[in-house]
Amino acid sequence: MLSGSAYRVSVRAAAQDFKLNGDVSTYIKTADSGNKRKHAFCPNCGTPVYATQLERPTAYTLRVGTIRQRAELVPQRQIYCQSAVPWSGNISEVPKLDLTILQR
Repeated sequence: MLSGSAYRVSVRAAAQDFKLNGDVSTYIKTADSGNKRKHAFCPNCGTPVYATQLERPTAYTLRVGTIRQRAELVPQRQIYCQSAVPWSGNISEVPKLDLTILQR
């Protein structure tokens, strides 16, 4: 699991529209099918940034947590739902905690 979590939120960007500020480190992941994808991450903290096809990318799958405009990116579909943990369907009743309170 590349997210380390029950969720991974991504958005697709066309290669001609994608600009990256800063440096990333990359690794190549080979799927069970044999397809290879390049995954990029922050060389300092390891945060995933994007994934793309290995040769001549036409699009990038960007990790939403790394995008300034993430609040404007409304989810449009869910995938891999068959492997979702049972409690992930509706967490609206789970109490919310503002972590900024703990950071003071």
